[in-house]
Amino acid sequence: MKKFLCMFIILGIPLCSFSQVKKESVIASKPVKGAAVNTVPVKKVSFVPNRRNPFLSKEEVRKIEEQIKADQRRREAEAEARERAAKAEQERLLKEQMLKEELERYPARAVMYKISVDGILGKEAIVNGEVVAIGDKVLDAKIISITDDSVWFVYKGQRFERKLPLL
Repeated sequence: MKKFLCMFIILGIPLCSFSQVKKESVIASKPVKGAAVNTVPVKKVSFVPNRRNPFLSKEEVRKIEEQIKADQRRREAEAEARERAAKAEQERLLKEQMLKEELERYPARAVMYKISVDGILGKEAIVNGEVVAIGDKVLDAKIISITDDSVWFVYKGQRFERKLPLL
């Protein structure tokens, strides 16, 4: 029987349907002692789906891909802008908190830079455009001393000095 079967295979006489030949060729591809069978290796075909719409041209697909990339770049830029804005807001709040703490420690800073000495006339001074003397108040800061080039103030128990500007 084996000789009879081998003759049919060698002569190429089909004995079975295509699906059975495929199975036999896979089985015959394994080395068997004493069997001289010519087999064709079975190629494995795999299907890899792509996202390309078959009704679109290559140019349309390219334009769509460019638009998708542009949208992605825009979203990334918006995310970076939001991060920068959040960081700037955080820095602003930090500076505001530091200023508040500084004003609690040194309340004279609240009025110190709002006062300018425009001139000194002996025991009187021109401060913020008004002529004042020792004991007068400017923006709730009391004048305690007037020297040749500066005026000393007290505000909430803290002393500070404002000098004449250099010409």
